[in-house]
Amino acid sequence: MKAFFDSNIFLHHLADTSQKATGLLERVESGEIVGYINDVVVSEVIYGYLRATTDLRPYKLRKEILKVNFDLSLMKELLDMFNVLPCNIGAGVVEIIEKYRLLPNDALIAATCKQYGIKEDSHIR
Repeated sequence: MKAFFDSNIFLHHLADTSQKATGLLERVESGEIVGYINDVVVSEVIYGYLRATTDLRPYKLRKEILKVNFDLSLMKELLDMFNVLPCNIGAGVVEIIEKYRLLPNDALIAATCKQYGIKEDSHIR
Protein backbone atom coordinates (compact mmCIF):
# COMPACT_ATOMS: atom_id res chain seq x y z
CA MET A 1 0.00 0.00 0.00
CA LYS A 2 1.21 3.52 -0.83
CA ALA A 3 0.08 6.49 1.26
CA PHE A 4 0.83 10.19 1.72
CA PHE A 5 1.32 11.15 5.37
CA ASP A 6 0.30 14.54 6.74
CA SER A 7 2.34 16.18 9.49
CA ASN A 8 -0.23 15.55 12.21
CA ILE A 9 0.55 11.81 12.13
CA PHE A 10 4.19 12.54 12.97
CA LEU A 11 3.32 15.13 15.60
CA HIS A 12 0.82 12.86 17.36
CA HIS A 13 3.41 10.09 17.37
CA LEU A 14 6.12 12.37 18.77
CA ALA A 15 3.79 13.73 21.45
CA ASP A 16 2.62 10.18 22.27
CA THR A 17 -1.02 11.24 21.88
CA SER A 18 -2.12 8.64 19.33
CA GLN A 19 -1.42 4.93 19.20
CA LYS A 20 -2.99 4.92 15.72
CA ALA A 21 -0.37 7.40 14.48
CA THR A 22 2.44 5.36 16.01
CA GLY A 23 1.01 2.21 14.46
CA LEU A 24 0.90 3.81 11.01
CA LEU A 25 4.53 4.90 11.28
CA GLU A 26 5.49 1.40 12.42
CA ARG A 27 3.81 0.01 9.28
CA VAL A 28 6.01 2.32 7.17
CA GLU A 29 9.09 1.23 9.10
CA SER A 30 8.23 -2.46 8.50
CA GLY A 31 7.64 -1.86 4.78
CA GLU A 32 3.94 -2.72 4.90
CA ILE A 33 3.12 0.85 3.78
CA VAL A 34 5.23 2.87 1.35
CA GLY A 35 5.07 6.33 2.88
CA TYR A 36 5.22 9.61 0.98
CA ILE A 37 5.62 13.17 2.21
CA ASN A 38 6.59 16.52 0.68
CA ASP A 39 8.72 19.43 1.82
CA VAL A 40 5.71 21.07 3.47
CA VAL A 41 5.30 18.06 5.76
CA VAL A 42 9.03 18.01 6.50
CA SER A 43 8.89 21.69 7.47
CA GLU A 44 5.76 21.34 9.61
CA VAL A 45 7.10 18.29 11.46
CA ILE A 46 10.46 19.89 12.24
CA TYR A 47 8.81 23.14 13.28
CA GLY A 48 6.33 21.31 15.53
CA TYR A 49 9.14 19.28 17.05
CA LEU A 50 11.20 22.43 17.73
CA ARG A 51 8.20 24.15 19.34
CA ALA A 52 7.49 21.13 21.53
CA THR A 53 11.07 20.49 22.60
CA THR A 54 11.99 24.11 23.24
CA ASP A 55 8.60 25.09 24.69
CA LEU A 56 8.89 28.44 22.88
CA ARG A 57 6.09 30.35 21.17
CA PRO A 58 6.53 30.98 17.41
CA TYR A 59 7.86 34.54 17.67
CA LYS A 60 10.21 33.64 20.52
CA LEU A 61 11.48 30.56 18.69
CA ARG A 62 12.25 32.60 15.57
CA LYS A 63 14.04 35.19 17.68
CA GLU A 64 15.96 32.68 19.81
CA ILE A 65 16.73 29.94 17.25
CA LEU A 66 20.45 30.76 17.18
CA LYS A 67 20.68 30.42 20.97
CA VAL A 68 18.58 27.27 21.36
CA ASN A 69 20.17 23.83 21.73
CA PHE A 70 18.36 21.14 19.79
CA ASP A 71 19.06 17.78 18.20
CA LEU A 72 17.23 16.91 14.99
CA SER A 73 18.74 13.43 14.55
CA LEU A 74 15.44 11.81 15.61
CA MET A 75 13.59 13.90 13.01
CA LYS A 76 16.06 12.93 10.29
CA GLU A 77 15.76 9.24 11.16
CA LEU A 78 11.97 9.39 11.17
CA LEU A 79 11.60 11.42 7.97
CA ASP A 80 14.21 9.33 6.12
CA MET A 81 11.75 6.40 6.17
CA PHE A 82 9.61 8.33 3.68
CA ASN A 83 9.83 9.13 0.00
CA VAL A 84 9.83 12.91 -0.45
CA LEU A 85 7.76 14.06 -3.41
CA PRO A 86 8.59 17.43 -4.97
CA CYS A 87 5.74 19.83 -5.56
CA ASN A 88 6.44 22.47 -8.16
CA ILE A 89 3.05 24.13 -8.36
CA GLY A 90 4.15 27.71 -7.64
CA ALA A 91 1.38 30.28 -8.01
CA GLY A 92 -0.96 27.52 -9.19
CA VAL A 93 -1.60 26.90 -5.51
CA VAL A 94 -3.91 29.94 -5.57
CA GLU A 95 -6.48 28.03 -7.67
CA ILE A 96 -6.47 25.14 -5.22
CA ILE A 97 -6.83 27.48 -2.25
CA GLU A 98 -9.79 29.22 -3.86
CA LYS A 99 -11.48 26.09 -5.20
CA TYR A 100 -11.22 23.98 -2.04
CA ARG A 101 -10.86 26.75 0.60
CA LEU A 102 -7.60 25.36 1.95
CA LEU A 103 -4.76 27.06 3.74
CA PRO A 104 -1.55 27.36 1.68
CA ASN A 105 0.33 24.40 3.18
CA ASP A 106 -2.73 22.16 2.90
CA ALA A 107 -3.19 23.28 -0.71
CA LEU A 108 0.43 22.37 -1.48
CA ILE A 109 -0.13 18.93 0.07
CA ALA A 110 -3.31 18.48 -1.99
CA ALA A 111 -1.43 19.55 -5.14
CA THR A 112 1.34 17.04 -4.40
CA CYS A 113 -1.18 14.24 -3.97
CA LYS A 114 -2.96 15.20 -7.19
CA GLN A 115 0.32 15.49 -9.11
CA TYR A 116 1.37 11.97 -8.08
CA GLY A 117 -2.05 10.31 -8.25
CA ILE A 118 -2.43 9.78 -4.52
CA LYS A 119 -6.15 9.49 -3.84
CA GLU A 120 -7.90 10.84 -0.74
CA ASP A 121 -8.28 7.37 0.72
CA SER A 122 -4.51 6.94 0.75
CA HIS A 123 -3.79 10.39 2.21
CA ILE A 124 -3.33 9.69 5.88
CA ARG A 125 -4.24 12.63 8.13
